[in-house]
Amino acid sequence: MTRTRLTTLGLLIALLGLALAATPLLHARAAAEEEDAVVNVAMLRYSPKNKTSVCFSSRFLRDVKYETGINVENDFTDIKLGSEELYSYPFAIMSGDGTFNCTAEEIENLRQYITRGGFLLASAGCSDRAWAAAMKRTLERAFPNAELKELEIDHDVFQTIWDITEFQSKKRSRTIRIYGIEIDGRLAVVYSPEGLNDTQNAGGGCCCCGGNEIRNARYVNANILAYSLTK
Repeated sequence: MTRTRLTTLGLLIALLGLALAATPLLHARAAAEEEDAVVNVAMLRYSPKNKTSVCFSSRFLRDVKYETGINVENDFTDIKLGSEELYSYPFAIMSGDGTFNCTAEEIENLRQYITRGGFLLASAGCSDRAWAAAMKRTLERAFPNAELKELEIDHDVFQTIWDITEFQSKKRSRTIRIYGIEIDGRLAVVYSPEGLNDTQNAGGGCCCCGGNEIRNARYVNANILAYSLTK
């Protein structure tokens, strides 16, 4: 795995384009251009049961900050999916385990957030199949006319900081597939049925136990975040 040429000039050009965009969310993404501005990442709470991730490492946030110079906050901010606060965050993560059902208000807020310029990374904790199926249903409710397409390994989203040449699976017998949704020609959702939680860097005794996990998730996540802020 090698680093790509994500230069400071390239970042400034990309972020200047974002600054000219019409929506508040895209202006939030453009904040990365300013030296003292901070890009915050939301960790979503959702469903009437107030579900959220148990172990999702924030290590990749520091990687993006170090490798690109974008001033990314080191930790996630806990945000409710149905809250208007979500619109202040250009990038949001939705993860967890077990089945769930989002409310109609949460579905509408998710749809509005993404169509207005937000980016969602959704990943099943430790490849929990019940969660992955529930998340797929959630995306279908929010975007009934959008196609969930498999993202090939050579897609730009996996090549922004590091050149990802494979998804390393904890269970080698399992093929890893990651999917995306485009909104008006913009990749706006990345959905992984396999775990991108990177528990080896999560701390606090987190582990994937018997579940599967994408072993190079730290670098995959960093690429996705950098892509969302610069494309």
